[in-house]
Amino acid sequence: MATHAPTSTTKSGPRHARPSGSSRFSGFSRLSGGGRPHIPLHVVAVPVTLGIVYGVWAPFIQRHGDPLNALQITLGVVSGLAVALLVFILLRLPTTLATEVRAGAFGVVAGMSVGFLYSLSYASVLRSSGIGLVVGAVTAIAAFYYFHTREP
Repeated sequence: MATHAPTSTTKSGPRHARPSGSSRFSGFSRLSGGGRPHIPLHVVAVPVTLGIVYGVWAPFIQRHGDPLNALQITLGVVSGLAVALLVFILLRLPTTLATEVRAGAFGVVAGMSVGFLYSLSYASVLRSSGIGLVVGAVTAIAAFYYFHTREP
C-alpha cells in the first residue's frame, strides 16, 4: 500500500513548470521581428505624446479666438512632427556621447520649442528669444545634473 502520491518518472519536472529559459511570450518571438534591435516603449511613447501636445497647442496659440483654418492645421502638424522627431533622436543618442553635449542638445530643443510657441503669440523677437534662451539654459543645466548623477 503506497502512502505517497505517485511521482513523475520524467526528468522535466512537474507538468505546470516551464522549461528554464523560456518566457510566457516565447511564441511571439517571430512576430517581434527576430533580429531587429529592441526599442524601449518610452523612446517611442514620449516623443509621440510630446509631438501631439505640441502640434495641438501651436495652432490654438496662433488663432487668437478666430476659427481654425488650413494654415493653422498645417502649422500644428509640421511643428508636432518636428518636435516628435527631435525628441526621438535625442532619446536615441548613445550614452557614450559626452554628458555636456547631450545636456546641451536637450537644452537647445527645449529652448527652441518654447521660444517658437511664445513667438506665435505675436510677442517681439527679442522677448521670444530671451524666453527661449532662459528655458534652454535651465533645461541644459537640469539635464546635465540628471545625466551626471544617474550615469556611471
